[in-house]
Formats: sequence, structure tokens, C-alpha cells
Amino acid sequence: MDESDGQLLAAAAHADAEAFGRFYRRHEQRVLTYAIAHCVNASDVADVVGETFLAALGSAGRFSDDGGDAVAWLFGIARRVLARQRRSFARRQRLLGRLQALPTLNPDEADAVNAAIDASRLAPQLATALKTLRAKDRELLQLVSGDGLSPAQAGAVLGMNPNTARIRLSRARARLRDALAGTSADTGTRSGSQADPHPEVPHA
Repeated sequence: MDESDGQLLAAAAHADAEAFGRFYRRHEQRVLTYAIAHCVNASDVADVVGETFLAALGSAGRFSDDGGDAVAWLFGIARRVLARQRRSFARRQRLLGRLQALPTLNPDEADAVNAAIDASRLAPQLATALKTLRAKDRELLQLVSGDGLSPAQAGAVLGMNPNTARIRLSRARARLRDALAGTSADTGTRSGSQADPHPEVPHA
């Protein structure tokens, strides 16, 4: 005499894989037909069938055996799986809608973003190169390149005459270029790539 669904599920709840295999084969077609009627593509159908039987296995010990079959119980599980699937789809659609509504960058904005990315990549090398300069030369560079002062104005801040400020600024930029070139060459050697022999140095 064939085992009832309740007996098969009770055995499955105690790790009887063969019993659950028989239960699966008994009801696979019914659940498959149900999923086909409610899904829009084969992938969703496969997901519903797989998740339904996976949930059934996890809930096997809670099945109430009244002597009947487990079709209605399985369909209840499948219905909940479908509801979750639809909620997930709706969330994805809302997210896609929000992403499509995001503004796009015009060419100038895209160039600015690319420049910021390049600057970010150069920052560690620049910091290392700046350490090779004297403190006053670093401050001179910062006043001109970072704060927007002219060489003469920066010189006045640091107590230099304009000519001295221009000469020291030129020499500091040259030393910084050399230091950056050395850092880039070291990085290129480690990565196996050719370094740029003339890295960009900030100008006023």
C-alpha cells in the first residue's frame, strides 16, 4: 500500500531523503502546472517549483496529516513563494525606475568627474613627493596652486620678494616633477606598466 503524503513528510522531517524524493515525484507535476499558470517565464517557474519544495521540506514536520493529500498545502506554499517573487519584481522595477530618473552628466561634468578621479589616484604619489620639498617651498606651492594666490602674493605672505618667490616656486615645481616621476616609475615597475615620464604638477 502506498504511503500517504503525511507519512512521507513525517519521514522527511526525520532526514529520510528517499521519502521526500517520493513525495516530490508524486506532486512535482501539479506544482509545475500551478507555477506555469502564474509565472511569465521559465526561469520564474523553475524558481517557484524549487522554492516551494524547499519550503515544504523545511516545514515537513509541521504538516497536519488528516489522511488526505498535501496538494492544497503545497499550493499554499507556492502561493506565498509567488507573492514574494512578485514583491521582489516590483522592488526591482521601482529601483530601475529611480535609476533611469537619475540625471546624466553633460560633457563638462563628465570631464570634471574624470579629473577628480585622476587627482584621487595621483594623491598618494603627490603626498610622497611633497615630503621631499622644504616646508616653506611646500607652503609656497600650496598658496599658489591650492589657495589661488599669485607668486608675488604668496611671496609676500612668506616674507619673500616677488622675484625670489617666482624662482623658488619654479625650482619647487621642478623638484616635485622629478619626485613624481620617480614615484610613478617605481609604481609602474611594481605593476609591470610603463609610467608617465612627465606627470602633471599643479600650476597657478
